[in-house]
Amino acid sequence: MRLKNKVTLITGGGRGIGKAVAQAYAREGARLVLCARTASELEETAHEIRQLKGECRHWVCDVSLEEPVNQLLREIESSYGRIDVLVNNAGVMTRPAPLVELEVKKWDYTIAVNLRGPFLVTKAALPLMLREKGGSIINLSSSLGRGAYANFTAYAVSKWGIEGFTQSLAAELRSHNIRVNSVDPGYVATKLTGYGGEKPESVTDVFVFLASDESRGVTGKMLSSSAWKSQLKGS
Repeated sequence: MRLKNKVTLITGGGRGIGKAVAQAYAREGARLVLCARTASELEETAHEIRQLKGECRHWVCDVSLEEPVNQLLREIESSYGRIDVLVNNAGVMTRPAPLVELEVKKWDYTIAVNLRGPFLVTKAALPLMLREKGGSIINLSSSLGRGAYANFTAYAVSKWGIEGFTQSLAAELRSHNIRVNSVDPGYVATKLTGYGGEKPESVTDVFVFLASDESRGVTGKMLSSSAWKSQLKGS
């Protein structure tokens, strides 16, 4: 029960990596709050978590919109009074295309969800974390946030932005005992990848570590799920 009673907000928690992380956190005793845009997926995930004897509440929320995000955080403050862990997981990826063929609306959509979303959610959550003088923020990154791949410009820029956001915020919040890290989950079978790759459940260990007190002092890092699993096997 490494996360016992930790109030945890996971965006994009209805499916994929967000759902798998939520289930892993539930097994470790976290008190979960999930948000996503699809009510049916949220309800199904919340039901499954309650079957695990976990505590879970959920709200429909588009993280790219300021007022719904602020309303969500008001609900969390009213219900729990704090946030211990924030997982900025919600993300989108449009079909790969050369820049000259990339529609402006698809660029705007990708940046809005993948970069503006974590900014809005973190900005709204931070007052609760600052008040408690501690917490963990985990941002979903990608290998495309560190390396160049043709035809993925919008997605890559959003993830390079997440890396800058993570590093800057880690430096800003270090003295407040709030750690900020990013995770590259690798190639995982989600809607973004056309369900190719590893099962989402296989990449949750690093998320549990970063949410737990075991990662106290770890901040400003990008952790790779594959490297983390290799490290665990080696130990």
